[in-house]
Amino acid sequence: MKDTLTSLLELIRAETNTPALGALVGDARGIRAQAVVGIREAGKTDQARLDDPFHIGSCTKAMTATLAARLVEQNQMRWELTVAEAFPNLKEHIHRDYQGVTLRHLLLHRSGLPEDRTPNPILFLKIRGLQGDIRQQRQQAVAWVLEQPPAAAPGTQFAYSNFGYLIAGAMLESATGRSWEQLMRDHLFKPLKMRTAGFGVPRHFAGHTGNPPKPTFYDNPPVLGPAGTVHCSLRDWAAFVRVHLQSALGIKTPFLRPESVAELHTDPHQQGYAMGWAIPQSGVLTHAGSNTLWFAVATVEPRANRFYLVATNWGHPKAQEACRMAIQKLHEL
Repeated sequence: MKDTLTSLLELIRAETNTPALGALVGDARGIRAQAVVGIREAGKTDQARLDDPFHIGSCTKAMTATLAARLVEQNQMRWELTVAEAFPNLKEHIHRDYQGVTLRHLLLHRSGLPEDRTPNPILFLKIRGLQGDIRQQRQQAVAWVLEQPPAAAPGTQFAYSNFGYLIAGAMLESATGRSWEQLMRDHLFKPLKMRTAGFGVPRHFAGHTGNPPKPTFYDNPPVLGPAGTVHCSLRDWAAFVRVHLQSALGIKTPFLRPESVAELHTDPHQQGYAMGWAIPQSGVLTHAGSNTLWFAVATVEPRANRFYLVATNWGHPKAQEACRMAIQKLHEL
């Protein structure tokens, strides 16, 4: 199966002119096949390798939601914790209509924050310019984001918000006294043995730039980590996604309790989105992610006992098409 997958990826890569393309198919027992083809950086010759980390962008959101669930299990967090309770020192900066927004609202994209796939440019530049301790950066960002009135009454509408996940990550930090990055290492990367996992642009593996990567320009700013800065190899990403497949199949794991899985995978508002996972149809979990120079997709299909991961070091629409083509071909293996 590996040779077949490699051949398929080579064909797709040639058709779309994608620098590197990786794919993995797995089930509840483990990895069935994986392959990575192409080059680490456009215009260079260094070949991409199986253990190279890919930037997964907003696929990080499922990890942040899972981290929240683990902290809830340990009684360090509550789904109904409000921003007013989480940030008492920022109360005077937070608009009164946001005071009752909960962690649940934020993870379901129902906080009242505006849709920000294309963020407010002035606010984004201010956030990109933050420096110093990462927890303090997120506290400042929370104040800036929540000082404006909401775009809709909190809890009433779905609006995809990266800033919402930033705030959720800051709430986890406030509750534990540790940075989101350290919490991710302790609660996800270490227990799942995700040894290649980290944050930002992989140092030795560039996006489609033709030049060495410059994380401060090419990546999401570090303060937005909870919304989308994780990188990892396909194998390590599979360790995380496989837990979600197992849990969706009712297989008990020491990583997540059934009640936590129910919270993460349920779409209570029938909006096509649960906590960190899009639900395009019943029984399917998926998410795509990009920092504009990388693109990645994860899909979990419990009814077929399969999960699929595809990633590339190019954010161009052609690369997105390459990933969609690869997902389709993976279903045929």
